[in-house]
Amino acid sequence: MQAQEYYAARLKQTNFPLRLYGLVDALLHDEVLPTHPLSRSSSCIALFDGTPDEALAHAGPWLLDCSAPGNPHITALQRLADSEPGCIWVVSSYAMDDLAEALRARLTVRMPSGATALLRYYDARLADDIAALLTPEQRAAFFAPVQDWLAQRNGELIRIHPTHGA
Repeated sequence: MQAQEYYAARLKQTNFPLRLYGLVDALLHDEVLPTHPLSRSSSCIALFDGTPDEALAHAGPWLLDCSAPGNPHITALQRLADSEPGCIWVVSSYAMDDLAEALRARLTVRMPSGATALLRYYDARLADDIAALLTPEQRAAFFAPVQDWLAQRNGELIRIHPTHGA
């Protein structure tokens, strides 16, 4: 099943509006799709914007709204999802700016040593491992802004949330 098919099925299951978003690592995106560079627009947000890491936005996580029929991001992101690096797909009722803000708040984590680290939740190669490390309470808090969190690599779509660990 492809992300668009999954999204269409989810829309049929609910009466409230949902949106489909792609979440990608810009460096991996550029490696797989060098002819489709990411650029800021109303449907493409760099998550490092407005953070201390803003200068690295070109290499960080990007959120792309893929909800509109015929959206130009879909074809490129599906190519990324069919590759080894993959793509994260998010189904959420949040507006794009609100979801971007919620995801920004999850970019850094406090390590047991007290240091902070970047949580690469936007890397499809790591999504399942990250979710497995979270306690049920941490998973509930982390995934609060989304209905579904999916990782797709090599064409295989895996549902990370809400069923991970169930």
